[in-house]
Amino acid sequence: MKKKFPICTLNHLYVLPFIFISQGFSYNELPSERFHDWLNSNFISVSIYDSDCNSLDYSYKNNYGIKKLCAKVVKYIKSKPSITNIKHLKDHHCNLFNYWIYEQLVNECKDKSIKPALVFGNFLLVLSGLEYYQKENTCELDNKVATIPDITDRRKLYEYCVDCKTILDNYKHSKEKCQKYYTYVKKKIELYKKFHKLCSPDYESKCPDLYKICDNCDPSVLLAQLKCDEIGVNDKALHEVAPGTTRNTSPSIESVSNLGNAFLGVVVTSMTSGFLYKVNTNLIKINQ
Repeated sequence: MKKKFPICTLNHLYVLPFIFISQGFSYNELPSERFHDWLNSNFISVSIYDSDCNSLDYSYKNNYGIKKLCAKVVKYIKSKPSITNIKHLKDHHCNLFNYWIYEQLVNECKDKSIKPALVFGNFLLVLSGLEYYQKENTCELDNKVATIPDITDRRKLYEYCVDCKTILDNYKHSKEKCQKYYTYVKKKIELYKKFHKLCSPDYESKCPDLYKICDNCDPSVLLAQLKCDEIGVNDKALHEVAPGTTRNTSPSIESVSNLGNAFLGVVVTSMTSGFLYKVNTNLIKINQ
């Protein structure tokens, strides 16, 4: 009888990025990347939320792509996903979702005579008419996201700031991981400087989302903390003899084992010799 193996479906494939986190460095261990993977895998089928978007303007309602994005917004707000409670995501998932959905909207409206900011405003209008959105929700669409210049760069900086603490927690796991984090952080220096200049002098009011999370995540400062060359040095020192100390002369497991085998051989030989001597003596007595 042939053994049957489980069929690997697309749904199974979505868990692969999380499996490979333990196999070495992966950006998917960073909170923002885990969140994006989750969004991309859990918002493929959203047709059951289409009816919540029936109040969209006529021109948008008949556009399949726009209506699907509206349904994604409804699903995210209505389902209250547990991933939003993950460490380093709890206070930032809503901003990440706003960036994600607006960039998808920009791509959907590309090469079309549709302004994404107007569609986003219509999404807000749709949500305001839904009872559950008015009463209790874990995330709200932010109308200011549609007015942000260089939104892709700002989203990348925000993601880096969300991931900053995780990088600091995880870089010590291996020298290879630390070096890859170092390269990743180094690329954020110019981005950080760009928005620090754009948001100054009144950083808190001009860029409140960045101000709250990026204040202690200057990539230049973080780079100085990623001491990759020191990783493993202490472990190595434990196995080396420091000057002026006495080397451990205790026998190794292998030498003890060999000594034991030799001793056993001597014992067996002695016992055999004694046995043969006794037999020999008895035979002599019998023959006398």
